[in-house]
Amino acid sequence: MMRKARKGMTLIEVMIAVTILSTAMLGIAGFMGKFAHIVAVSDVKNTANEIASQRLEEIKNAPRYSAIDTLYPGTTNMTTPYVGYTRTTVVSHTGGGSADFYDYKTVTVTVANSRLDTPIKRTTIIAPF
Repeated sequence: MMRKARKGMTLIEVMIAVTILSTAMLGIAGFMGKFAHIVAVSDVKNTANEIASQRLEEIKNAPRYSAIDTLYPGTTNMTTPYVGYTRTTVVSHTGGGSADFYDYKTVTVTVANSRLDTPIKRTTIIAPF
């Protein structure tokens, strides 16, 4: 006796296919969520690096070496377009006395944001010019 060719899929085959498809879609959704978070954090880090670099360049281009200690240290809550960022500038002077061999200033700029795990910190050394 010859069997007829089947048309379509059985209920079990459909359920297995739907289960496999659902598992794959959940995996893709989880990946997309993590990817979106990483992209957002990366954007915040890039902006913080930009803020720190701008501040260091501003200090490097200061018109007077002697004024760096007084004009630039402090903490600033950034305004548009950098709302939510806080920039802290610390200047320490090494040497500079008449008997000192060295004379330079170490400038550290730290930029924080609530979405950053650790603040971005950039440091440079400036000698008298």
